[in-house]
Amino acid sequence: MTNRVANEGDAQSRESATLSVEVLLTQLREEGDLPRTQELIALSDLSLADIRRVQEAWGKISDARRLHVVQTLVEESFTNLQVQLGRLLRLALTDSLPEVRILAIRGLWEDRDGDLVGPLIHALNNDLHEAVRAEAAEALGVFVLAGELDELSPALAMRAEDSLLAVLHAEMEPLTVQARALESIAFSGETGIRDLIEDCYFSPYDEMRAAALRAMGRSADVRWRSTVQAELASPEAEMRAAAARACGELEARDALEDLIELLGDDNKPVRMATIFALGRVGGRQAREMLNALSESEDADEAQAAATALEEALFYGDAEAIPLFDETQESWEDEPDDWEAW
Repeated sequence: MTNRVANEGDAQSRESATLSVEVLLTQLREEGDLPRTQELIALSDLSLADIRRVQEAWGKISDARRLHVVQTLVEESFTNLQVQLGRLLRLALTDSLPEVRILAIRGLWEDRDGDLVGPLIHALNNDLHEAVRAEAAEALGVFVLAGELDELSPALAMRAEDSLLAVLHAEMEPLTVQARALESIAFSGETGIRDLIEDCYFSPYDEMRAAALRAMGRSADVRWRSTVQAELASPEAEMRAAAARACGELEARDALEDLIELLGDDNKPVRMATIFALGRVGGRQAREMLNALSESEDADEAQAAATALEEALFYGDAEAIPLFDETQESWEDEPDDWEAW
């Protein structure tokens, strides 16, 4: 008797969940009030049956309402770990609105399932909108990194890398797409990637040069430390911000004084990147600065400083096991004389 009651309760729960999705879809098709965020969460963690219902109804929902749904849920997922949008956003990857496709890619940023590699490559190669293609190029970096960490099959990782390299070597590709592709391919340990980053660093285009600095940070190659430290004094704010973040990712402790000076930069993205870098570089002086910044009147900077303080417990400890092979910092084995540049 107990089991029968329990089974009946489970059936009623499933029916309620199904009805809630159906009712929500009906409301979205109509031109009444938009559902609240908590009501939209019915589209989280969809069952196979429910995603088929959503797929059938999706094209009947107005552009503005589809955009509202995806934007609201993606923003909610960044702070609410209970919101699981994998199936919904995979559907949204093929939406007719480029804004929805961009949001779908961004919302899947933590999803490393190999089934996403194909759709992202398709978007990179075929989407008619440059912004979508750039977003796909950036998203593929997660899978390049997963391949390096043996968390993705070598075949899928190679597909991602090959697609990014093809974009970088194509003459007619938009600069923004190529810049994002460079930042993503930087995670690869394949031969020739460092030369590619070097070539882009000397590009005549500021966007590509800034992308090269971000790529240097992602490369985990400590031989870039002196280059990114030098760019902390760049007259261009985007270059300073990219260089500051790269200094953090490369744990460039020699750049500590320069980074502290950048905390007074007029440009907020530069200051935010510097706060991140101080958390990675670590050390007593960095922690003191971050502790003071955690009381900042600027809520974004205060939160960033608090997060960086937590990271400083793991990074920058002189007695800890280093994340990088410091012996790589010498350029003696390289054919080019970088000091002359």
